[in-house]
Amino acid sequence: MLPKIKMYIVLELLTTIVAISWQYAHKGLDEAILTGLTVMIAFSPFCLALTTPLVFKRAKQFVADLGVKMPSAESLLTLSTVDTVAISMSNIITDGNYYITDLVPEGLSQNGLLAYSASAVSESNHFLAKKIYETAEHRGLSLQRVAAFREISGCGVEALMNNTPVKFGRPKWITSEKVEVSSELLTKVDQLAAKGKTPLMLLMGRMVRGIVALKDEIDLDAKEFLNHLKRLNFETVMLSSESKKTVHAVSKNISVDLARAALTSEGKAREVQLMRAHGKYVAMIGKDVVDLPAMINADTSVLLTGNSLRLVDDQIHIDFEIERLGQFLELLKIAKKVKEIVTQNKRLAYLSWALLIPPSLMMLLEHSPIPFNPLFAAIGMLIFIILILTNSLKFTVVSKTT
Repeated sequence: MLPKIKMYIVLELLTTIVAISWQYAHKGLDEAILTGLTVMIAFSPFCLALTTPLVFKRAKQFVADLGVKMPSAESLLTLSTVDTVAISMSNIITDGNYYITDLVPEGLSQNGLLAYSASAVSESNHFLAKKIYETAEHRGLSLQRVAAFREISGCGVEALMNNTPVKFGRPKWITSEKVEVSSELLTKVDQLAAKGKTPLMLLMGRMVRGIVALKDEIDLDAKEFLNHLKRLNFETVMLSSESKKTVHAVSKNISVDLARAALTSEGKAREVQLMRAHGKYVAMIGKDVVDLPAMINADTSVLLTGNSLRLVDDQIHIDFEIERLGQFLELLKIAKKVKEIVTQNKRLAYLSWALLIPPSLMMLLEHSPIPFNPLFAAIGMLIFIILILTNSLKFTVVSKTT
C-alpha cells in the first residue's frame, strides 16, 4: 500500500502545482491559492491511507487472542487470496508418535540390527533417529562407538564404527549405489511401505544387513482439518519425503486432492513453485526445517510449532506460527473479513475522489458550473474519513475453533 500512497502524493502535488500555475496566470494570486487548496484536498490520498490501519490493528488483536504469532497484518490480505493448501505429512497429518513395528535382520539378530542402527543414528537429532535410539536404550542394548558421523537431509546418516563404514536411512538412498541387497529385503520394503510404514535400511560395508520399520498413526484432528478445507473448496496437496507406497497408504485414508512422495526439502519447494506457476495461490503448512524451503516459496508460510519449535532462525520470515491446525481455519475467517472490509474502504476512498476531484478541477474553468471551494472539499473529505473509520470498526471477533 505504501508505494501506491507515495505515487498518489506525487500526483497530488503535480496536479496542485499545475492548477496554481494556471489560475495565477489567468485569474491572479487569490484564485490560484483558493484553487490550489481545493485541488490539494480533493486529490489527497488520505482516505486511501486510512483503508487498512484500523482494520489491521483490530485484526492483529484478534490474531494475538487466538494464540497465533503474526509479524505483519498484511499477511492476512495475502492469506485471503489462497486457494491451495500444501501440507507436510510427517508430524502433521500423521501424529508424530512413531514406534518400531518391524525388525527384519539379515545376517544379524533383531537386537543386533537395532543396536547397530541406533549406534549409527546416535548423534542425529531427527525424530526417527531419536525414536530408534530411545528404543535401543530402553531394551538395554549395548551400542557401538561412532568414530565419524555425517547426516544427509532427507536421506539418512553415514557413520564409521569399528573401522566399518555404515549407512542407515531411506532404501532409495541406500540402494542408489552398487550394494548387496537380497530380493527378500527389497520385497519386504515394498510390503512395509504399502502398509503405511516407514522402512529404513542398514548398510554395513557393501551389504544391507536389515530393515527397521516405524509407523505413526493418522492424526484425527488433521483428518478433520483436511475435511474442513475440502468443504471450503480449497485444493489440498500433501508433500512427503516418504516412499510412494507409504504416502499412498496414508492418502487413501484422508481427504487430499494430490499427494507427492519421495521429496527432499528442495523437492517440496519445487512442488510449491510449480503450483504457483500454474496460477495457484499457495499456503504451505510445515513443522520442521526440512519444510522451510517450501514455506519460503509459498504465497503464505505457516509453521506448526506444537510443543517444541525446531525452527529457531529469527531472520527467517514466517507469516504465521500456529500451535493447532484449527487456528489456521480461524485465520482464514479473519483474513476473509479483513479483505471484505478493506475492499469496502477502498471503494469509499475511490468514491471520494470520484465526487471531489471533478468539481475541484472545474474551478479552472472561466465559469465553473458547480460552486466549490476548500471548505466544501474539506467537508466532503471529512465525511468519507468518518465513513471509512466507522466501517473499519465493523470488524468483529470470529468464533474460535477448539
